[in-house]
Amino acid sequence: MKRIMYVFGMVLALCCCSTKENTTTSSESNNDSKVNYLYSTYDFTQEPVGCDIYGFSGNESFGRWTYGDTAIIDLKTAPLAEFTAKFDISMIGVVGEPLVFDVNVNGNVVSHVSTNGGEPIFVNVSKECVGVDGSARIFFIFKNASVPAKYNPENKDPRKLGLALRGMTVYGYSLKN
Repeated sequence: MKRIMYVFGMVLALCCCSTKENTTTSSESNNDSKVNYLYSTYDFTQEPVGCDIYGFSGNESFGRWTYGDTAIIDLKTAPLAEFTAKFDISMIGVVGEPLVFDVNVNGNVVSHVSTNGGEPIFVNVSKECVGVDGSARIFFIFKNASVPAKYNPENKDPRKLGLALRGMTVYGYSLKN
């Protein structure tokens, strides 16, 4: 019974984690093992994204910029379920140095990141960080987000930019019967 409830919870989390309709892609990989690998994708170049976001600019061809010192993504997953999130970063808002930030889920720091952009980052989230209702509020807390004019005085963009996020994939798994 415990296995059935776990499978049901993971399927619910990864197939129904968006509060908006038809905005995410969910899938199950087929293989001969006793494990179903599940994932949901979110496209930050599109409107709507498929999850609630705060501290992000409007969509552009390369994704969405974070602006300010904090950006938030709200997900709904299975209660107390582990998952891995892959963040596809197009570019960063600082020049000549890596962007440094923490990833926090529901008040728990889950990763310290230093990136030059252009490559994905992966963040593992333990079940202890996920709310009993399945809520997963992901915070990006930037240490060195920057206004573009710092590097190019002709750029009049007033936003303090962190990273440009192209997409996010949330991975989980369930056991087959």
